[in-house]
Amino acid sequence: MSGAKSLLGLVPTDRPADTIVALRENGTTLRWDAFWSRVGAIARAHAARPGRRIALDAPDAADFLAGLIGLLHAGQQVVVPANFQHAALAQCAEGCDGVLDTAAIGQLPGTAGWTPTAPLPADAPIELTTSGSSGAPKPILKRLAQLDAEVLAHAAQWGPLLGTDLVFATVPHFHIYGLLFRLLGPLSAGRPFDTAVAATPHALLNRLRAHGRGTVISSPAHLSRLGDLLDPAELAPYTTAIFSSGAPLGADTAATLGAALGQAPIEVYGSTETGGIAWRRQWPQAESPWQPLPGVDIALDDAGILQVRSPFADDDAPVATGDLAEVTADGHFRLRGRADRILKLEGKRVALPAMEQRLAEHPWVAACTIVLLPGQRDRLGAVASLTAAGLQALATEGRRAVAEGLRTHLLAHFERVTLPRRWRFPAALPYNERGKLPLDALQRLFDEAITS
Repeated sequence: MSGAKSLLGLVPTDRPADTIVALRENGTTLRWDAFWSRVGAIARAHAARPGRRIALDAPDAADFLAGLIGLLHAGQQVVVPANFQHAALAQCAEGCDGVLDTAAIGQLPGTAGWTPTAPLPADAPIELTTSGSSGAPKPILKRLAQLDAEVLAHAAQWGPLLGTDLVFATVPHFHIYGLLFRLLGPLSAGRPFDTAVAATPHALLNRLRAHGRGTVISSPAHLSRLGDLLDPAELAPYTTAIFSSGAPLGADTAATLGAALGQAPIEVYGSTETGGIAWRRQWPQAESPWQPLPGVDIALDDAGILQVRSPFADDDAPVATGDLAEVTADGHFRLRGRADRILKLEGKRVALPAMEQRLAEHPWVAACTIVLLPGQRDRLGAVASLTAAGLQALATEGRRAVAEGLRTHLLAHFERVTLPRRWRFPAALPYNERGKLPLDALQRLFDEAITS
């Protein structure tokens, strides 16, 4: 497992004191001894405090990791906010007994020589928040043993490939993907991580060049734009592997990166509720099936919806994913879209993923999605960012003509009564920091008084 250890029993004596845990944006590093000194200070400060639910407000990834481990050693339930914006933090704090923020972490005196008196309990609770891509975000309680089991499964699957190379990221650390791949996995394996979030391809390239070869934790939203802003081959000398999660990666993006880097990104499929389910690489074989992670069992229910049983989720019963799938003879599977994205409109069955795929084939469309709009009657709204040709058509012909042109394109494949009634053409789709398209953000685009 490339030296990976269970998170439950990690102690300061596991590694040399000068082992690097994290690289900070300001050029300093967090060493193993300093990390445990900080963990000990947090554990001591919170062990005797009243209340149990503590919100962890730490935008800095190194502070967040120390806060998480310290609070768990103090016997607290860690509540991770949906993000670190003021409104989300205020909402999170309302349901908690206290808040541990970056300022408080920095003010605590270190406790050199501190060591845990007992391993972390397997049922230590951590509350995360779903992304909201298929509905309102909701809290999900995870047990530390579930996260630990997934970290060790990742090490079994990819440990020899990744070794102890640095970890860089374009995604934040407060959702399950970033938490596992940016923080807990590196902590378990003795792999240093970069606290910076590289928001642009050039920022990522600069971080890699400055610090050497590393693994990149990213998302389709970032990777699909990478080739437009730099030559992906520039990343090749510095990249051990690229991981992507949050949505399926486009086959064209996978092929472009695969050809440039000599290896396609490793895509990970899962959710906050299920944890990781499976992985794939799409290049050189396009549309490769998904391979379950070690310890994950899959099955289909009578409706063809993928069911998952694994140590990363509630193991009392299979968990329904909400995704339609087709299982292959070797136990791998292909996804066939969200079950809740196959609708009946005016008595006609319509699959939104198929409609999006057809819409994206039009030369005016760079990226698109289609949503069901709330109201007395079911109707669809289309959100499309436009190519240069599409923007030219928008400027010369107007919004109504562009929408009608796209409707005509769809009419070759779908009945008229099922076509989107309302259209929006933003400069870019409203991806959030997790690389997801929150449903509420998409629906808000149609609150504006724009007609087409």
